[in-house]
Amino acid sequence: MPDPRTLAHLSALYQGSDDPWHHRSSDYEQRKYAATLDLIGPARVAQGLEVGCGNGTLTARLLPLCDRLVAIDCVAAAADLARAAAPGAQVLCGQAPADLPDIRPDLVVLSEVLYYLRPDEIADLAAWLRDRMPPGGRVAIVSWTGETGEALRGPEAARLLAAGLAPRQTRHRCETGFDLDLLTV
Repeated sequence: MPDPRTLAHLSALYQGSDDPWHHRSSDYEQRKYAATLDLIGPARVAQGLEVGCGNGTLTARLLPLCDRLVAIDCVAAAADLARAAAPGAQVLCGQAPADLPDIRPDLVVLSEVLYYLRPDEIADLAAWLRDRMPPGGRVAIVSWTGETGEALRGPEAARLLAAGLAPRQTRHRCETGFDLDLLTV
């Protein structure tokens, strides 16, 4: 995750802007963050993990919910921005699932990131989650419903992860432009 072409594209976006998708200002992003936090709920978690944290706008909003929060992004400039946006989080630069740390998260947030993975990487991520998440752990998936420019669309990637996790409980919600899934393992 992602392939070299996509990684180069993402890196170039962050060279041109510290907020290439307008995470801080767009109505779409604000609606998405509010819906994501509503889906997760206010209960604190011991260990959170955000995969594909971008510039840290959502990371900063997740931080108050977590005793400990680890965030990861494959673009070094994005990881640097996330460190500044959420100084209480541990922010790593790396690719999922290969570079995920050895932690046991009880909340994992995947916001508009799964479609950058190939199906075999989604299967590997599902295995990583099954091996490390405690019973009752939750995976929140936010999927852009439009064209991604990648091999997978957002909802398709979310279904692949859900199939690999075989969650005990699922919640699904459709919003304008994105879907939300909460999987309880």
